Amino acid sequence: MGSSLEDLWVSWLNSDRWRQFAKRGAGARVFRSRTFQKLNSARRFALTYYKSLRQPALFDEVNTFCLFIGHVKSGGTMLGSLLDAHPDIILADEVDVLHYVSAGFKPEQIYHILLKRSRREAMKGRVTARRLTPYSFAVPGQWQGRYRTIRTVGASRAGPSTGKLSRAPELLPQLQERMSDVDVKLIQMIRNPYDPITLMMIRGERSFDNAINHYFDYCQTLTRLRQQLPDSNLLALRYEEFLADPRSCLTTACRFLGVEVDDEYLDACAGILYDSPERDRDAIEWTAGWIEAVQERIDEIDFLAGYTFES
Repeated sequence: MGSSLEDLWVSWLNSDRWRQFAKRGAGARVFRSRTFQKLNSARRFALTYYKSLRQPALFDEVNTFCLFIGHVKSGGTMLGSLLDAHPDIILADEVDVLHYVSAGFKPEQIYHILLKRSRREAMKGRVTARRLTPYSFAVPGQWQGRYRTIRTVGASRAGPSTGKLSRAPELLPQLQERMSDVDVKLIQMIRNPYDPITLMMIRGERSFDNAINHYFDYCQTLTRLRQQLPDSNLLALRYEEFLADPRSCLTTACRFLGVEVDDEYLDACAGILYDSPERDRDAIEWTAGWIEAVQERIDEIDFLAGYTFES
């Protein structure tokens, strides 16, 4: 009965009607209000505290915490979904981990939130609605929303996390201190800038100037973070290279997080991906001036080296 009720609830939360109500309708004002957020945070604190008491050994084998950084629409949801399919990894999407860190949640409480979100995303079929066309990252026969032994826990909410770290740089050392018993590792997915900038203009309804400034403001934050972190705690992967050789890149990501892989897992993950990246930049008409303006900014950022409008 409990599972059936949860299925119905998740189905409702995943409906277009609910999304419209929650993100653009009357519900948006309520859900974004400070009062609601404080009450919801207090509710989650109590629930996860209780769960931690009931399952004190559930996360005893966790040795790595993973946080994604980078830009929205750059492949983070894709990689997070594939990692969540690993039997020893819980990797959730759309969880504001840094909020829970600043709110005083203990590691085990944050892990419970991520575990619940991982299960909910699996129940929804790991469908991402942030693309021009919705796409499922469900991996048949693997472990999304489930686990064998939980060794790595993390969140793939890259863009908003980067935004928070831009406004409050102290959150990273706070995260590292809070997770002092495990390795804190960051993953950055990088994509040709012309594509995420295009999608910000279409889906985010931003002007060109707003989109380009937003994108490269984040680049400054990412540059600072990359300078702060040792190579052993930061993995940068290019979206285009990942799609060209997903098995190799996914193996690299898993080993970076401290888990091993097998051929069945790699083949299942590779089997759901496109063979080559979509050129979302072609969805709008780019002027020569726009192309040049972005290229000038690209050439100033070392981790974007080699990207052009045509590459």
